[in-house]
Amino acid sequence: MRITPKNIRVRLIAWYIFSLGCAHVLLASVLYQTVSARLHHELDQRLLTYSTCLVELLPQHRQLDLAEVIGEMAELTALGPDLYVRVFDHNGEPIYEAAGLSPELAGRLHAASETVTAHPTTLRLPGHGLWRMVRREVQENGKSLYVGHVAIPLRGVHQALAKLLVILLLIVPAILLLSSAGAWLLLNRALSPLQEAIQTAQVIQARDFSQRLRVPKTGDEVQVLAETFNEMIERLQRSFERMQQFISDASHELRTPLTILKGEIELGLKTCPRSDRCDILAACSSEISRMSRLVETLLFLSNTDAEKVALDLKPIRLDRLMADMAEQAQILAEPKHIHVELINGADTILHGDEMRLRRLLLNLSDNAVKYTPEGGRIVLRSQSENGYAEIQVTDTGIGIEAHDLPRIFDRFYRVDQSRSRAEGGYGLGLAICKWIAEAHGGTIHVESAPGEGSTFSVRLPVA
Repeated sequence: MRITPKNIRVRLIAWYIFSLGCAHVLLASVLYQTVSARLHHELDQRLLTYSTCLVELLPQHRQLDLAEVIGEMAELTALGPDLYVRVFDHNGEPIYEAAGLSPELAGRLHAASETVTAHPTTLRLPGHGLWRMVRREVQENGKSLYVGHVAIPLRGVHQALAKLLVILLLIVPAILLLSSAGAWLLLNRALSPLQEAIQTAQVIQARDFSQRLRVPKTGDEVQVLAETFNEMIERLQRSFERMQQFISDASHELRTPLTILKGEIELGLKTCPRSDRCDILAACSSEISRMSRLVETLLFLSNTDAEKVALDLKPIRLDRLMADMAEQAQILAEPKHIHVELINGADTILHGDEMRLRRLLLNLSDNAVKYTPEGGRIVLRSQSENGYAEIQVTDTGIGIEAHDLPRIFDRFYRVDQSRSRAEGGYGLGLAICKWIAEAHGGTIHVESAPGEGSTFSVRLPVA
């Protein structure tokens, strides 16, 4: 099974990964934002609780050891050692200031505290990151007695969020990878009937209508598809067998009366007293001969469709075969003064049916002679490369229109002008050539342009 962008498995997996990835990214973003908001909210609550307790203790600061109380409160509220606390009275005289911070940091915090309110505020201090600060004030009779500033760094929150982000960056791709692998296995299992249908259809293309799909007893669309496909193949098989039987029977039935008619006419030609009757009988004999050849050809093609034609495979020297066919082509071309040239560049051995291969080359040479004007040129060329022998028959005839090239090997297909019945053909010669080439494991194709001639190339495997 080739994996391409158009493969249904690839497209389904791509859409699955895309949709699942978007869902996980959205979920991870929401989770990250929720955790971030929760951590900041908890930090603010601890900061407000601490500052509230501090404000309640300030009126008793003369009887208490503020440093010890502040430290114990920091442990109870889990604010950590990096706590900044500064308390001053209504005259601006400091009552307490944390001594564990560097003078530079304490100065920056003191300068930034001028803009802080009773609500927690985020401060960005160059070189020291982000801090969260709150301002608390003790009033009496509308007058401010004490003012306290409490701040704590957001480093702990950011570290926790960084760990969460790393976890999300590891988990989301892992989930996508595992989900994709599981989806691929499920899709392979679900689409295996389609693959089986494709393989069966490819076998049926080789005229083996006995193949049928295995019908899974699942009760779903796959079972319906398999049953419908098998019914269609059965109808095709019956139609093909009836058509094949008709062609075979018709060919057999026509051979006998045609042979009798031809014999009677030939007898009449020998005994007829008048020349005009002889001309009529001669014309009838010619037409009967044409019909006999057509019947023989139809019978041959019918047998090939039924695979009743066996090849007599033997080693064949290609150079000798080409030389013999060039001589026959020269005999056919003599009345029209057409020059036949042989370029024998392949001294190889073919494993094939010599009689069939001669018929193939004779048909191509006969076509080349028929549709090449007088004084033209026909070239028979052979060459060998990569385990294949290529035989070419090139003429300088009238050529073939581009729209006719795809159908040139179809049965009974004749190009209106360049392949007319007046030339004596029924449009079956090239169909026979195609069958002979493919029966030998080869191919045949044509390159042509109106007024520039045609080149028929046959590619056959060497022994």
